[in-house]
Amino acid sequence: MRLSLQAIALFVASVASQRLTKPPLQQNLDNLKQGFLNNLGVIGNSQSGFQAGYIPSNCKKIVQREGFNPADITTVTIKYDDVRQPFSSFGRTNLTQCSAPWILCYHKNSNGPITDLINTFGRVPVRTRQFVRHVVTLPATSGHAYNDGGDIAMFGDTINNINVYIHESAHSLDLLGAYKDKPLSSSQKWLSEYAQDADVPDPYSQTNQVENVAQNTVVTTYERNVPGGFFGLNKDANKIFHQYATVDTEQREAGTLLVKGGSCTGRLANSNPVTVSGTNVKVAAAALPDVALPAGLVVVAAKDFNTKDSCKDAF
Repeated sequence: MRLSLQAIALFVASVASQRLTKPPLQQNLDNLKQGFLNNLGVIGNSQSGFQAGYIPSNCKKIVQREGFNPADITTVTIKYDDVRQPFSSFGRTNLTQCSAPWILCYHKNSNGPITDLINTFGRVPVRTRQFVRHVVTLPATSGHAYNDGGDIAMFGDTINNINVYIHESAHSLDLLGAYKDKPLSSSQKWLSEYAQDADVPDPYSQTNQVENVAQNTVVTTYERNVPGGFFGLNKDANKIFHQYATVDTEQREAGTLLVKGGSCTGRLANSNPVTVSGTNVKVAAAALPDVALPAGLVVVAAKDFNTKDSCKDAF
């Protein structure tokens, strides 16, 4: 019996969502944090406030869905210095078009100061960071996070956990189609390479292939940015070699997305500003906060996905 392409796609997607049975190589990836902090430095930045009374619509959606009041959110625009790397063109030095700020949303009772959000997100390599639209931090007694179509919601003490920022950004790379094989987590390429390995990185990787790709992205980011790398840290790392090598090949072919330095090439369009209060007040377009990306910037195509069900209790 011959299956249609649609049937094959559904089958592959179902496989990607199933729990994995391969044993974990490590109990967690906490031993990578210090290496990241030592080698993915804090990026200089300039910040400005968002127009009073307004909030990005996607931030407001997440805040209200989680039972919080948008009035308790501070919205800031952050322009990181690494998006303004100079490049030469026709004998002149110019700045990359990817100089638009990120718009971040911080709850007043978050489990750390707003500088934790700004600085930890800035440590994420810029060519990965470009696939994240907004980051929202919210208070919680336990640390967890998820990615909603390129918007990252961070809870509790994940506000300063670089592993979590890389993990959640990895979902954007995978599910927004940054790689040649897309989505990577449900591709035949990934599943065939996964089949050749004995282990997965850690117990969280066992959740499903989407989370496994994200944790392997954390491993690959470490390998590519920290002297000695992951394979120097764990003598049994070859048990996940094919998974690591697949992520590494995909990120290199897409423009060395996981390596620090360089400059971004595109961005997700910001969500439209809406009023914090929720009142349906008609406002002239000229009076709204300007969230438009610079002309000529490549706009990353938006896609609907949400990792809340698998990410929520991860950290």
